[in-house]
Amino acid sequence: MSGMAWDILGMVAVGIGAAAAAYAAMHALRKAGAAVPGWILPAIVGISMLGFTIWNEYSWYSRVRAQLPDTVEVLQTGSGGKAWRPWAFVVPMVNRFAVIDRASVSPGEAGLQRGDVLFVERWQPTRRVTLDFDCAGARLRAVSGEAESAWQPGGDDPAFAAICRKNG
Repeated sequence: MSGMAWDILGMVAVGIGAAAAAYAAMHALRKAGAAVPGWILPAIVGISMLGFTIWNEYSWYSRVRAQLPDTVEVLQTGSGGKAWRPWAFVVPMVNRFAVIDRASVSPGEAGLQRGDVLFVERWQPTRRVTLDFDCAGARLRAVSGEAESAWQPGGDDPAFAAICRKNG
């Protein structure tokens, strides 16, 4: 099952739980003689499901980040809203980030460092890019299998800074 399917299943479970609790409370109130409007049950269920969804969206990054080892360094985060989550336009949330695991960086040939940058995005498969870091030459390049791309200036690249400020 995909991540989105688990989120939907969680939202439905919260809705069912809220419905059961609200129904029991409404039944008890009616037995006690209180007049309870009929619209209250669907309102409670809807608010509960929406509240769970918003909490789940905003806590995603911190929950995923907490599961990563201490050797992983977050390079960048990204945020943005979508039509189906308009609250993210008002209060942005992290829905993607890039990391490098410093423990997985290994020395390469000719004084280079080689490591993987992971791109993690909500509801998407994690993508991995292997990079060579030439700290002495202030440059980096992507490696795909045996093929290597052209060297690029390291400059302001966060992965280059994370590796070369500590290893170079």
